[in-house]
Amino acid sequence: MIAISNLYYAYPSGKAALSGINLRIEKGEFVAVVGHNGSGKSTLARIMAGIERPSRGSCTVNGIDTRDKTKFLELRRTAGIVFQNPENQIVFEKVHDDIAFALKNLGLAQDEIERRIDEVIKSMKIERFTDSFELSMGQKQRAAIAGVLAMRCECIIFDEPTAMLDPRGKKDIHNIIVELHKKGFTIVYVTNVIDEVLSADRILILDSGSIKHEFKRDELLENVETLKSFSLEMPLIMDIIVRLKGRNVDIDTSARTVDELVENLTNVMGGSK
Repeated sequence: MIAISNLYYAYPSGKAALSGINLRIEKGEFVAVVGHNGSGKSTLARIMAGIERPSRGSCTVNGIDTRDKTKFLELRRTAGIVFQNPENQIVFEKVHDDIAFALKNLGLAQDEIERRIDEVIKSMKIERFTDSFELSMGQKQRAAIAGVLAMRCECIIFDEPTAMLDPRGKKDIHNIIVELHKKGFTIVYVTNVIDEVLSADRILILDSGSIKHEFKRDELLENVETLKSFSLEMPLIMDIIVRLKGRNVDIDTSARTVDELVENLTNVMGGSK
């Protein structure tokens, strides 16, 4: 799906942002990218989406070279991006018009545009969202995701999509992303919320513009010291599991949500309530 080879990127000032990135993301995979501010996460996301172009090396999405300006619309049909601040994706006063904007740029007929808008508005449950600028930040992010879905991309790149939301909004958007992955979308999830990586198949640690470490979600417990070495916190659920195991509680380590953890604990306690 995404293939990155020996990728380097420098800002116009000449300062290096990414160096020696080699990465493959398979179709249908959910990959989380974590790292501190300034590590290059957002730059990597923008290169995957074709917004920025590598200084050296290559990035292809479904065989489309993101450096090829003539393939930009084809790339848009394949990979979409959702930004940290949903207001960056709002252009028009009406949600309908915002979603329609990208579809018109794809050259779609008006009846197809209306069909797609109706489809995503229902699937995202935003029928009551009309005036873009009157929505909450969480609602705006839902509308932004709807706009990407309307383009029928196979891959969606999320650049810290919950960073500006309240706790309820964070949970709602994260749940939407998890459901999109279950439907078969390829997900690249840039995040600073370490608990959110539990939904990913694979976790990449980016530091100083390079991928320093990567591991599967099932290997998270084995990488506690690795997280600490990059000053990254352990996901709360995994921290609880580690503490329980330290007290000789034989608990399943596969829990990804609080509900799953409670269910696992209930099973350990013999089904007591």
